[in-house]
Parts: sequence; C-alpha cells; structure tokens
Amino acid sequence: MKERICLSDISEQNTKHTDALEHNYSALGETLARDGLDIEHLTEQAIAFEVTVPSWGVGTGGTRFARFPRDGEPRNIFEKVEDCAVIHQLCRCTPRVSPHFPWDVVGDFSELRQHADQFGLGWDSVNSNTFQDQSDQKHSYKYGSLSHTSQAVRDQAVAHNLDCIEYGKELGSKILTVWIADGSNHPGQQHFQRAFERYL
Repeated sequence: MKERICLSDISEQNTKHTDALEHNYSALGETLARDGLDIEHLTEQAIAFEVTVPSWGVGTGGTRFARFPRDGEPRNIFEKVEDCAVIHQLCRCTPRVSPHFPWDVVGDFSELRQHADQFGLGWDSVNSNTFQDQSDQKHSYKYGSLSHTSQAVRDQAVAHNLDCIEYGKELGSKILTVWIADGSNHPGQQHFQRAFERYL
C-alpha cells in the first residue's frame, strides 16, 4: 500500500504529545468511570467508527452557481483519491471515497479502482449531479431535473442516474445518492403535488 506521508514523520509528531495525551486519557477515564462508563469500551467503539470522504471534499467543492478553484487543489479524481489517502493515513477512519458524477467520470474505471486499491481505499456511494448544468448536456436543469415539467429533461436526468449506477458497479459501489435540487424560488411558482408525482 502506498503512503503519502512517511509513517516515521507521523510517529515523531505524535511522540511529542504522548505524555500529555496519556495523562488526559487517564483523567477522562476516571471521570467517565464515576458515571459508570468504561473508557476502553468507548475507545473500541470510536476506533470502529468510519466516515466516507466525498471526492469534492478535498477540493474547493461546488455550489449551484460556480466553483472558485485554488492553487494546489486536485485536478482530477486520481489526485482526489491521493488526497483522501492522506486523510485516511492521518485519522485512520476514512477508508472509503464517495465520487460525484459527472465531475469524476473517467475513461477506465478499473484503472481508478486499482489506483484507490494502492492506497487501501474503497468506494462508497456514488453521487449523481442533476443540480448543475454541464457543458455537454442538451437540456437545462434550471427549473428542475427529475420533477421537471419537460419529459425530455426528466429522461435526461434518469439516464444520468442510470449511468451513475453503472459507474458505481465498476467501482464496486452498491449505493447511489441522488442529489435532488428541484424546487422553486417563489410561492406559487411550482405545483408541489404535480412535481412530486412527476418525480415518482
């Protein structure tokens, strides 16, 4: 497994704080024991806790309106995986990445999966983006996607989600997260019941 930061560097930094950490841990254990709680049991539960890092979380991210990139942020999903590997190396509780499509689409998903494997990372839910227009899409999501009044727009959104499912299968993911950004800006602009029926 590849490591982005030398383990001896991490150990050296941690060693500087070991005495204080052990003192605080012992004091916390005594406090918890007075309330009938076992710090070792709680520690085991904390060690088992895991968090998935979304791929967009290691970059500037995005909003409904735009992205404002900064120097040094990852340029593609391969670099995002490497940044996620650093997070996992430092905190040991983020073993999976959640990609976002179409931002993270690649030509060869087996290559991407192998790249993540090198860092000991797996894949969690894949996320579909139907809240932001892409340069190559035919229909706009300005007035909704899966609940849009236009059948063509809804079909486009459904097709994208089906593509995301296939991408997820290639990565070994079993979960699709659908970001539903449909809605309205003003009272009476949208018939909620009909929008819901279109969505279903």
